[in-house]
Amino acid sequence: MSQNTEIKKEAKFSLIELLMIIMLVGIVITFIVPMRTAKRHKEMTKEAVYNIQVIRQANIKFRDDENLGDGDFAFDISQLNLNLDAQFFEYSVNDTIIMATTTEKYGRPGGEIHYYLPNGPWQLKDDEITKQLVDNSWLP
Repeated sequence: MSQNTEIKKEAKFSLIELLMIIMLVGIVITFIVPMRTAKRHKEMTKEAVYNIQVIRQANIKFRDDENLGDGDFAFDISQLNLNLDAQFFEYSVNDTIIMATTTEKYGRPGGEIHYYLPNGPWQLKDDEITKQLVDNSWLP
């Protein structure tokens, strides 16, 4: 009789226990992966915030210089002669807006951050791509 008792104590995982473990791992992954992606996107968005501020200052200097803008903002970013460290965004300007557009390195191209000259506000383009990539709370 004692041998039968020992055999019952060495029972293996049941299918239900295995499924429970897989389910718990799935739940953890469901929360961790999006949080890590959002954190990475937030860090990449800091590039755009910094570069837009640099572009804004250069654009105001351009406007105030009699030989360059003479009261008008630059209508093309090449007029500002900037050497930006741009990895995750492409930048463009017109006479009222600075635009940062996500590139492939960001994860998905096409998301846009807008800054209205000369004193803001910051705004996200109202489309699905931008809503998936950038959170409005990441902007100053």
